[in-house]
Amino acid sequence: MAVNHFKGYVDIEEPSVTEVIEDNIVGYINWGFLQLNAFFNIDIPSSGAYGGGRHILRCVDDPRYDNGQIWEAYRQNWVWESGLSTPEQPIAISGIFVDGSFLPKGSGYYINYVNGQVVFDTAISTTSSVQLEYSHKWINTTNASNIPWFRKGQTRSFRVDDSSYIVNSGVWNDLAENRVQFPTVAVEAVGKNYKGYQLGGYQYAYTDVVLHIISEDPRTAKRLASVLAEQNESDIYLFDTGKMGDDNRFPLDYRGEIASGAICYPDLIKPTGDGGFRYTSKSQGGKMRIYDSQEQGTDQLHENIYHSKVRWKTEVILYKI
Repeated sequence: MAVNHFKGYVDIEEPSVTEVIEDNIVGYINWGFLQLNAFFNIDIPSSGAYGGGRHILRCVDDPRYDNGQIWEAYRQNWVWESGLSTPEQPIAISGIFVDGSFLPKGSGYYINYVNGQVVFDTAISTTSSVQLEYSHKWINTTNASNIPWFRKGQTRSFRVDDSSYIVNSGVWNDLAENRVQFPTVAVEAVGKNYKGYQLGGYQYAYTDVVLHIISEDPRTAKRLASVLAEQNESDIYLFDTGKMGDDNRFPLDYRGEIASGAICYPDLIKPTGDGGFRYTSKSQGGKMRIYDSQEQGTDQLHENIYHSKVRWKTEVILYKI
């Protein structure tokens, strides 16, 4: 029978299956590494391996804000998630210290967990002492499209003893959103094909996904690649990013702050009847299979930058196609 509309869609704003797969793999990998203790708890005081203070925030000279409004830590991507099954839990930020005085969270500032920053409503003195207890992720996981060619890879991001950390020079001279800190896993869907599932409808959708692992040393790049490659023959439930957008339920808001009612990955993939956002609009049962995983070697991109690749094949059954 001839049709006069596109199959599987009712609105152009609906995320494609490829978008859903990329977003879900980012969430799956991010949560998986957190469950492997891949985060650092930063107490007050907390010195760097070579000196300096990891609990000390620096003033950021951002032309979009008054000088003294933004203060950031040495690492981005702060942990906002909770409920991990790890022996030690991440630190839930309760407030900050400004010149020795404790300011509870939300009293004249907000937290940008993505960029690792405290943003004040009104600028404070740039000579202030701003300190914070927090946790940051060791591994940044993102969609490859979020790393455009003009963003700069930042090496030595753990070296808080470097004088340029405080004075905004050298590797610290770029704004946080223009830096990529390593190690990073970037998720990229690179191709798709289809096969009929049964007479009368349904199709298998096979999507090839490349995981780009970028690190400052080959040992880390190879280790993370091995961990990811060994997730072969895994079945994971998918969450529906379109439904989350419709309900305004993304965990972080436009500022990078924790949104009201934020839930973590295990709750996102629960059925809608249980308060989750399981993806069932096109995928039968909302599940994806990872198979035929391949670890594809490690290259040296720069003097201190190494790149490993892992390729996954994924399978989703589409019942509205």
